[in-house]
Amino acid sequence: MRTMNLLKILFPSPFKIHRLVEVLSILLFLVFSGLCLYEFGTLSWSAFQDTPWIFLSELVALLFLAYITADFLSGFVHFLGDSFGNEFTPYIGPAFIFPFRDHHVDPKGITRHDFVETNGNNCLVSLPILLYCFFAPLESGNFPWARTFWILVLVGIFFTNQIHKWAHQDEPNKLIKYMQKKRWILSPEHHKIHHTAPYDTYFCITTGWWNPLLHKIRFFPTVKKSVDYFLNFLHIG
Repeated sequence: MRTMNLLKILFPSPFKIHRLVEVLSILLFLVFSGLCLYEFGTLSWSAFQDTPWIFLSELVALLFLAYITADFLSGFVHFLGDSFGNEFTPYIGPAFIFPFRDHHVDPKGITRHDFVETNGNNCLVSLPILLYCFFAPLESGNFPWARTFWILVLVGIFFTNQIHKWAHQDEPNKLIKYMQKKRWILSPEHHKIHHTAPYDTYFCITTGWWNPLLHKIRFFPTVKKSVDYFLNFLHIG
């Protein structure tokens, strides 16, 4: 009975192939990210024993760099989804572009998404890098800093849509509210700027730390203008 109830939650009627892909993507992401972190944790022990304070300071710096990288990537992907193509774009339109466009029509819609619908697409696009990090051979004798960095970036990306969902909830729990207030994660007040017409700024949705700087230097309008010019040059679009 419990198994049947779980299956009904994971695969509500009517059955959709993309839902199956999302569920499998989340499961694979959790398994392989856990295995990678365990492996790198094991490798870090010898480095920690040799120079504990240096290793810890490097690890803290790596965590910070990975977190802000995830924030920047969340903004860049969000910008692409809002700015190019449409829901009829082959392959990526219905599954990836449509949610971005529909979100501006119904901003509270994301709060009605369950865990799978909220996080499945992020896990799916992260899997190729994650699988490479797990299966590619490691160089003996050296701690895999670069690979650990990308694993931590992917973990940040995994949480991004959940953080985005919390920013739209009317009453998230007290811990989430506290983290939003401290600006450790995206806050509703900060994200409201993006949902103000013409919806062309403040795209970063993990922490939003990049948004003021990118807005000031007009990063995304410049990228859009450059891409539009290039597509027009190629007679595409």
